[in-house]
Amino acid sequence: MGLVDSLLNLYKVDLQVRGLRSRLTSAERYLSAQTKQLNDLLVNQQELLTRKRQLQATIGTRDVEIKSIDDRLEKLRNELNSAATNKQYTALLTELNTVKAARREVEDKSLADMEQVEKLDEQLKIVEGQIADRKKVRDLANSQLQERRNDVGHRLSELETERAQAAAVVPVQALAVFDELAETYEGEAMAPIEEVDRRHREYACGECNMHIPFEQISLLTSRSEALIRCPSCTRLLYMQEEMRGTLAKK
Repeated sequence: MGLVDSLLNLYKVDLQVRGLRSRLTSAERYLSAQTKQLNDLLVNQQELLTRKRQLQATIGTRDVEIKSIDDRLEKLRNELNSAATNKQYTALLTELNTVKAARREVEDKSLADMEQVEKLDEQLKIVEGQIADRKKVRDLANSQLQERRNDVGHRLSELETERAQAAAVVPVQALAVFDELAETYEGEAMAPIEEVDRRHREYACGECNMHIPFEQISLLTSRSEALIRCPSCTRLLYMQEEMRGTLAKK
């Protein structure tokens, strides 16, 4: 088997390997995307819960503060009722009003925090619904990935073995060129020669449609061991057996 034939054999197997791998990769990427979205929702949920706990702790502290103020107000009212002089009465009344104002301020803040807790509860309810929906999608994506692995896993293993065997008979330098082109063109490392005009010896690359000099066509016909590459897209060129046979008769 000549170099071009060996590369063509590798090319065909490599395309099959890449095709099966792409099926797995697409399913893995989809699962990864769903997992990320789920994790983002869980992070958001934790942030909302943290804010809610902080507000509830603040509300609890303010409840204690209000109770302390109420105790102070009760004491001031008793002292006000037993005031002996106008001066003492006025001072106690002023302090009483100041403490009442402070209580209203604390109470207003507490009510505002309670409203925030209610809003957070509404947001949490929405996020919890989104999490439940996303978990279903994530689980379905995981199930689809496992099914796909079961479907193609054995065949992919066989093809990877075939590819290794096909690559083993290709010279190291030629294999390096093939692998580089396969990565560049997503597996399409080789291109067939297309006949444009046999009479005028016009031929083109089957992938990029650029003109191929007839000297290169002759090398392919003679089964040369040289790598023949498209001067434009640089893919490795090969010739169909029917065309090679026709040209060889000339």
